[in-house]
Amino acid sequence: METQEAGLKTVNNTYMESHRILRTPSALVRDALLYIQEIGEMVCKEPRQNWRNSLDSYLLILVKEGCGTITVGEETLAIQAGDVAFLDCHNPYSHCCDARDPWHILWVHCNGAAMPHLYDIFRQRNASFVMSGAAEWIEPVLQNLERIAMAEEPDYELYESECLTQLITLILTRKAEKTGHISGDTSQKWEQIHQYLEEHFAEKITLEELGKRFGISKYYMLRGFKRKYGVTIVQFLNQCRMNYAKNELRFTDKQIDTIAEECGIHDSSYFNRIFRRYKSISPGRYRRPLVHTGGSGEIEIKEQTAWKNDSAVCFFVYDQKKRTAPVWEQPFSFIIGV
Repeated sequence: METQEAGLKTVNNTYMESHRILRTPSALVRDALLYIQEIGEMVCKEPRQNWRNSLDSYLLILVKEGCGTITVGEETLAIQAGDVAFLDCHNPYSHCCDARDPWHILWVHCNGAAMPHLYDIFRQRNASFVMSGAAEWIEPVLQNLERIAMAEEPDYELYESECLTQLITLILTRKAEKTGHISGDTSQKWEQIHQYLEEHFAEKITLEELGKRFGISKYYMLRGFKRKYGVTIVQFLNQCRMNYAKNELRFTDKQIDTIAEECGIHDSSYFNRIFRRYKSISPGRYRRPLVHTGGSGEIEIKEQTAWKNDSAVCFFVYDQKKRTAPVWEQPFSFIIGV
């Protein structure tokens, strides 16, 4: 059943209960201020997907209860109670509540001459269009905005614009604890990504595919992973590859090109550059360890036998680059840690 009275539209059917207030701004407000196009509240009873190709609008969705997903273009993010999404509706988007836990949401469609610039600032400052935990400080302002819209007192458009400006200012200047919610335990999600990279470093991994695999945006993933581990995803991948290469160079007779391929690096020149960057030595020199004499010189080992335990390699050297000290002409042993 639908009813409409003085701009207030109410819906109550098998899918949902909702009410919304529709607005048509005056010419003055449209040209000079921020304004409401539609504001409302909805309690979903069953899963229902809403899809829009393009609207001349900007949409703020606050989840009071339940959960669901929001898709903008090819990016889909989970959103749950306490989260707020801010969308540019000029791009195709859709949203759908969860079948097991349908959501209860507040929303406002808004616009204004300054909105494109304000939204650009929002995306520059936030890796995602979803702000996790932001409902706590956005909901009071959004509810006040709805009360102003329902009252329709004299000059209500000016009051609406003032309150809407306050809302957008909060979004731009106050950061929630996280942006771009990950469903489930966030810490566990980072650990899953970390483990996946450790196990699949030899494969071709793109940031886009990695984000899709774990259901998060690429930009949020990049920021969150570095915040958690102190290195970027690319740096960690290279660390995994170089750790594998070090082991293979030290304890096998494989060709360096073969080791590079097994690391997932198919360009030997690039492999050499990366190895030098992380170890400050070429792969070939790393395979032939250098003995520090305790002075300024180094002795390159030319012939050796070795065995290893869990923490060290013991070498017996039979021939080496001669130095001035005659002691180097006799066999000796030393320990190189691994």
